Amino acid sequence: MGGYLTRDMFYLICLILMYWEYGFRWVIMICKMEKDKTIIQFLDKLKLITSFHLVEIIDYWDADLCAIGLKRGNKLVYINTFNPDDKYDFDLELLNPENVEKLNVIKEGRGVSEAEIITEIKEFLNI
Repeated sequence: MGGYLTRDMFYLICLILMYWEYGFRWVIMICKMEKDKTIIQFLDKLKLITSFHLVEIIDYWDADLCAIGLKRGNKLVYINTFNPDDKYDFDLELLNPENVEKLNVIKEGRGVSEAEIITEIKEFLNI
């Protein structure tokens, strides 16, 4: 086999390291879907400046590669990175525990800066 790593071996090593660093949910998320690099980079930044271990990554929008959700308790933040000029969209939502499909959107943000969305996420989810 020689003294080099194949692409598949490198990918497997990366998944093992991701499991070690981020846990099982993150690896499953990466393996199940191929989210756009903008959403992955945003989550990486958020992980560095918040108590990211307190939230659950939710993907009700698996067809939208630029969207992801962060959930803590009955609070959900919808995040979308599909905007020109590095802008973000978000919805702050309260979930009904008896009917998860029934959402109460309490705030929307469209075309906001990275700093604005991070502030909203930190305050809403208390992380």
